[in-house]
Amino acid sequence: MNEKSYHGGENGDYHPMSWYHSFDGGRAFYTALGHTDASYSDPLFLGHLSGGILYAMHQKQ
Repeated sequence: MNEKSYHGGENGDYHPMSWYHSFDGGRAFYTALGHTDASYSDPLFLGHLSGGILYAMHQKQ
């Protein structure tokens, strides 16, 4: 994400749009993508979303 395009950003030049991590015995996945209806018919986005959900569920793709 380009933090120069809005006010209040605190991540500088490296501002991830998606991430995952282990937390307190579980797993978390976040994505800032998917704001358009078209995203949900895009194979790349669907793979991204599926991968994140499966990660959070401790499943393999």
